[in-house]
Amino acid sequence: MNLSKDKTIDLVSRCGEGDEEALKQFFELYSEDIYNFPMKIFHLSEDDAGDFFIYAFERLKTGSRFGSFKGKSSFRTWFYSVLRNMLIDWQRTKRELKVTNLGKISKEGKEYATIEDEPDTRPDMQEEAIELSDRFNQALEEIGVDKRVIFKLSYIYYLNLNDDEVRYLLEKTGLTQEGLKEKILNLRSELSNREEENIRMEDKITSLYLNILDLKEKQQNTAKIAPILPMEVDKTSHALKKKYEQRKKLLEKKKKGHFLARTPYREVADLIGISEGNVSVTLLRLIEKIQKKLDFSDLDF
Repeated sequence: MNLSKDKTIDLVSRCGEGDEEALKQFFELYSEDIYNFPMKIFHLSEDDAGDFFIYAFERLKTGSRFGSFKGKSSFRTWFYSVLRNMLIDWQRTKRELKVTNLGKISKEGKEYATIEDEPDTRPDMQEEAIELSDRFNQALEEIGVDKRVIFKLSYIYYLNLNDDEVRYLLEKTGLTQEGLKEKILNLRSELSNREEENIRMEDKITSLYLNILDLKEKQQNTAKIAPILPMEVDKTSHALKKKYEQRKKLLEKKKKGHFLARTPYREVADLIGISEGNVSVTLLRLIEKIQKKLDFSDLDF
């Protein structure tokens, strides 16, 4: 059963408020999607899918994670992104969690185990992200409105226009405010489909990473009986090399900014009434200028 966009937004909004009926309805509608996600995207086993479903359910049942859905992208894009991040966390928990038994002696002379607290780095990371975002916005504000509009339109899926930028576009295009709003919403709708493809590529990178871990483990196990199975060792090494190459290519594309939902130059040029070459050159110069302002030379756009 698929809900309309408005009903989906309403349902997710109520889930974010912790509405028990809404959460119940959500799981009735999307439990199968949660269960199938690991098998469909990462080709995991049914047993793993069942374990992940329990993990995901525990983290979704309070409703707190639903607050991140703002309706800018499609619900499925957002939902798959949430599931992908949870699956990565779940896999990391399975593969990397090491339990150390730290024994302590009570006053009665009995040994007992303790769990030592690890420092929570999230506040520091959040503070760094806010600081970088502030510096980025400040760097944008120092650019003339005509060039700033070109930049924001190019990345309109992620950025919002402020009042003076809207006024500039209304004068430049001759559109009404409603006409401009409709144009921007249509652009974002088209770009949301590209973002879904970007998410699939991100999923593929993660999937390849997990495959590499599995193959490395298989390689270690097979090496113990190498004299008996030399062909198996060679086959595993070949598969491992292939996965490394595939992942390297995707990571290179990501670093070059190919996984961003950027508006085609043609769309920006047609809206503002300039050439595509002008958009391309302006955008390139602005990116270099912003990178220099942020002192962050490998910033990807």
